[in-house]
Amino acid sequence: MSTNSDCRPDKHPLLVDFLLQYPKCDEDVAERAFLVYLDLTEVKGWWSTEMTYSPQLDRPYILGQHKRFVQRQAVLPVGVEECVSSQQMRQFFSHVLVDEEPIKSITLAVSELDSTVVYYKLSSGLLPPESPDMVVTHQRDKDARILQKKQFIAECVKKAMQRHDSN
Repeated sequence: MSTNSDCRPDKHPLLVDFLLQYPKCDEDVAERAFLVYLDLTEVKGWWSTEMTYSPQLDRPYILGQHKRFVQRQAVLPVGVEECVSSQQMRQFFSHVLVDEEPIKSITLAVSELDSTVVYYKLSSGLLPPESPDMVVTHQRDKDARILQKKQFIAECVKKAMQRHDSN
């Protein structure tokens, strides 16, 4: 099996541009952040994702929307081998900006070198739970999506059976 070195993430034009724009950023840290960026963009389907850099934290982070018309969120990639102190977490909330404003919550993207990523949402202070009406609305939306998928699959099976029967 041949490998093409141009397919490596550190050769991706977006990562190269990022490193040119932020030359003080450590390349290994940027590459790990870029893998999280790719996971959010290509696997999770986030919208308007961008990698940016915090000189105060000396690390990159990602901004984006998990759905098209929701507020942008910040995702901070950290390695599974890193120890994050409560003081560092306070710094995250001070120095990670969304639309030039400090954040009230951040998602830590804890990543392994094999590109496995686990996401943890952190909040500054306590957040009140969703209202019962919102919980019901979310469940109703989820149930509707599941029903729609089931109907689509049933229709596909029906068409396949019809094609099979006609042969």
